[in-house]
Amino acid sequence: MTLATVVVKMKAIKQLLLGLIILFQLLQLGHGLECYACDSAEDAECATSPGQQLEVEECSVANDVCVTSITAGLTRRGCLRRLYPNAYCAEPCDRCSTSLCNRHVYPVDRLRCYQCSGADCIDVSQRPQLLLPCPVYNADDRCYTNVLHLSNTQRGCEHTNLPDGCPHVCLKCNYNGCNAELTVGESRCLQCTHNRLSPNPDCQRNQQPETEAEAEQKCALNNATVTQCVNKVMYGHRERCYTHLNTQTDVLQRGCSTTMGFFPTGELSECYGDNCNSQCQNIACATCNSTSDANCRGGNALSSKQCVDGTNACFSCEQDTLLRRGCADASFVPGGEGETCQLCRSGDNCNRWSVRTCYRCNSLESDEDCAQMLNPNAMSVSNCSHATELCVSTVISRLQMVHTVRGCAGEVPECTANDPYCVRCNGSLCNVAPTLWATQQEALQLQLQLRLATTPTRRQRQQQRQRQRSQWPMQLLDYLWPNLLSN
Repeated sequence: MTLATVVVKMKAIKQLLLGLIILFQLLQLGHGLECYACDSAEDAECATSPGQQLEVEECSVANDVCVTSITAGLTRRGCLRRLYPNAYCAEPCDRCSTSLCNRHVYPVDRLRCYQCSGADCIDVSQRPQLLLPCPVYNADDRCYTNVLHLSNTQRGCEHTNLPDGCPHVCLKCNYNGCNAELTVGESRCLQCTHNRLSPNPDCQRNQQPETEAEAEQKCALNNATVTQCVNKVMYGHRERCYTHLNTQTDVLQRGCSTTMGFFPTGELSECYGDNCNSQCQNIACATCNSTSDANCRGGNALSSKQCVDGTNACFSCEQDTLLRRGCADASFVPGGEGETCQLCRSGDNCNRWSVRTCYRCNSLESDEDCAQMLNPNAMSVSNCSHATELCVSTVISRLQMVHTVRGCAGEVPECTANDPYCVRCNGSLCNVAPTLWATQQEALQLQLQLRLATTPTRRQRQQQRQRQRSQWPMQLLDYLWPNLLSN
């Protein structure tokens, strides 16, 4: 290849490159500035979500810019010369000179509020997608919350869609996301009914306080044994719990104010707060002393006394042959050593029943009659801790020694469901029957005696053999000559 040929080719390449550069410049001149173009009067997302599904326009005038302007609270975006032919954009107005640069929320301090309505708007704590810039801009804008109903809440921006009646009942605030309060809450109350035909002691007072000291200081119903109801509460409102006692029919009701009936008579008390209607009802108790009242022990025809306020239990205390009954109020003090007291809370005069006692003995402690119970009148008795405690008896085998134990169920822990000799009974002094082991032993003794009575002794067997030996010659003669002896 000659030098002239190389020079010609180099010139051709330079001309080609120059042509490409000129073509690229022409293409650049033909592709103008692009801007987002929208109006929030037609599409609210123009103000709240720019850059998402908005139209794009190409500016037709050289050296044009993109703008975001606000007029009368409405947001407009586009090329400056299209929106404002005189190129004047009054404040607030934001200008930028690169394609699609007008895509940001403007102004940057535009208030953001939760905007929604309906049941899904009641709780927005887990709905961040509902927190949006206000469509209509106002420097003094506020967020609002309008509680319409238990199942309907409306939230939004004051200068965008404030309801007509909202200035008087709406909640308003002026910082981002401030209208996020829960508009419908819940409060709980104890719910139960007690009456004569269908008694419910747990509705009157706690039947099993943790400790007696706590029961005496402050009695409260246990929500583990009494059902609960729920008050639906709109924001700004307060619902109540109630307790009503019909003094004529003795019907006691507890529940929520939203479902409370009409009570023209009786004693009605209402309170605010979860389960605030848990106060125990006062109680009336049988009051007597066996030293002055012969009916005190049997529980018949006993006088009743209305206890002082705050009393929630009755007592029956027994020591030897002495018995006293009354109100377990602040002045009640259990007796000294040897006195057993039983408390009850199931209802008025619940302490009128006979005190529960059981036979108590241990055959290892010289109570030889503990198993057979041939003479129960001579046996010791024990006052149980509760009027409904069972009496028991069982047989215990330890170290090759078998002995019988009787008493209240709480005094005989060996008497379990897996114990074949354990016998339980419900009633005072009911554990009087002989134990199964004693019955079995007695049967074995009888069998042994019968066997001994029917089994001959050694001397008797010898005498029988002698008689048999002395009689065999005569038996042989009788066999050989049957008629010999008869003749």
